[in-house]
Order: sequence, then C-alpha cells, then structure tokens
Amino acid sequence: MKLLQMVKLRGEHKEGLVTCVGCAELAKCHCVECQENYCQKHADFHDRSRATCDHHLVVIEDILESHQAFQMLHKKHYCLSHPKELVSLFCSDCEKAVCPRCAIGFHKSHDVTSIEEVYEHIKVKMEELKKKTESKIYNLKQSIVKIKNAERESDVESLSAKRKIQEMTERCINYLKERELELVKQVNQRCSCNDDVMKIQLTQIEENLTNLKEGQDFIAAAFANWTEAEIVAIEDQMLAKLEELSEIETHKYTYPVSRTEFVDEGMGELTNVIKELGSVISEERVRQVISTLGLVSRENTKSGVELLRTSAVSRQ
Repeated sequence: MKLLQMVKLRGEHKEGLVTCVGCAELAKCHCVECQENYCQKHADFHDRSRATCDHHLVVIEDILESHQAFQMLHKKHYCLSHPKELVSLFCSDCEKAVCPRCAIGFHKSHDVTSIEEVYEHIKVKMEELKKKTESKIYNLKQSIVKIKNAERESDVESLSAKRKIQEMTERCINYLKERELELVKQVNQRCSCNDDVMKIQLTQIEENLTNLKEGQDFIAAAFANWTEAEIVAIEDQMLAKLEELSEIETHKYTYPVSRTEFVDEGMGELTNVIKELGSVISEERVRQVISTLGLVSRENTKSGVELLRTSAVSRQ
C-alpha cells in the first residue's frame, strides 16, 4: 500500500466511510495481504481461518502512528522486470526507479544515481518548501489573529454605534416632546385669552341686560303704583333713563376673539432630516427643524381683552 493510500484510508476511517467487506459495520482492521477491511467480528474470523491465519491484520487507527503497522503496509519495492531485485537506483533520463540489473542493461547509457542520493536531494527541496510553508502558515495564523481582532473591534464599534443611535433617537424624541409642550402651551394661552375675552363680553352683556330689565321694571312699577301727578313730576328723568337704555347697541356685543388652530407645517422637512440623520445632518439642525414643527395660528393677534378695554374706555 502506498503512502497516499494509507493517508486516504485513515482519513476515510475517521469520517466513518470505511465499512466491512462482510457486513455494513464500520471497519476496524485492514488485511495487508487481502487489501480488505473488516469489522472486529470478521477480523477475528479472518485471523482464525486456516487459509488466512498467516495474514497480517493492522488496526486502521494505528496506520501512520504505529511504526510496526507502517512497516507492514509499506512493502519494499521490487523491480517489475526483475521481481527478485529491489529498486535501489534512479534513472534521471527516464525519471523512474530501477534495479541494478536494469541500470547495466536498458539504462546503461543513462544518467543513473543511487536512490539514496535522489532521496537526499528531494529531502533538501522538501525542507526548503517546508520552510516556505511554515512561513505561509505563520502569516496565515497572523492573518487569522488580525481578522479576529478586527472582528472584535467591529463588534465593539457596532455596539458603540448602536448606543449612539439610541441616544440620538432619545434626544430627538425629547426635542419632539419639548416641542409638543411648547405647542400645547401656546394652545392653552390662546384658550385662556379667549376665555378672558368671553368673560368680559358676558359681564358687559349681563350688566346691560340688568340695566334694561331694571329700567323696564321701574317704568312698569311707576305706572302701576304712582299717581298721575307723581309721574308728570318725574317725566324728564324717566324719558332720560329710557333714552339712555335705548342707546345700548346689542348688535355690537360680538367682540373679536383669537382663533386657535394647529397647522402641521414642517413635517416634510422633518422627514427628510430624519432620513439623513447620522450622515450629513447635524443634531443642531434637527433641533431647529423640530422647533418650527407645527404652528398655532394667531389670527387677530391683538388681544380681545385689549379691544374690550379700548371699547369700554371709548364708551366712557
């Protein structure tokens, strides 16, 4: 069995691919003479059989590790032309191993050297290749170390980046919440201002209504309870009071009130900013955009209270 065949057999056995020729069980032994693989049961039978009791069985797991098993499998090479002669020379012209008889025969005029010399030459080349291979192995191992270090650094950077993204998102959410509070505060201020305006309106209307009712009640009571002479005596005062009440203009009681509406302006720009977050858009710009997000309309921005006060002063 050649060395490459030994390596292949050992590798296939490790992968569980070598089965017994007599059954489907995993093979344990190899017969040197039969070149067949057997499970332990058939190997024992092979060893006890009269026809094969002198065969050499080796444990497949021992191949390449056990010197005895290696020597049993790795037979000496004999010349094909002279079966009793060991090949001990190498013909460089034909590039093949030959025996001494072949060397003085067919290969007489060829460049023939001892196989030991060729072996040493091959060994030197193999040592050179081995050094190069060891250098390559070292470089590859170093590359593996660098890649693993880079992988760890990448993981650390990835975690750091994710943490920063979360922090940025939380800040943006806080900006939105702050803007929400600002807008709600503006709405509350508008509503409070309108409430004040409407309270003043209601107070003035109620006062005028009370004055009108009291005037009517006074006139009615006078005609019901007073004498004609008494009514004639206060005619001028009664007429003056009625004229004053008649001058109250009820159609002017609807005073200007600030309208409160919400316009979701800036959403388009905010969406574009969010899409660019983390690249070229600064956090400060996000804050600025959010600060302009949504507007509370302020029609009739002059306070209704001020208008009422101005109207009251003019009336006085």
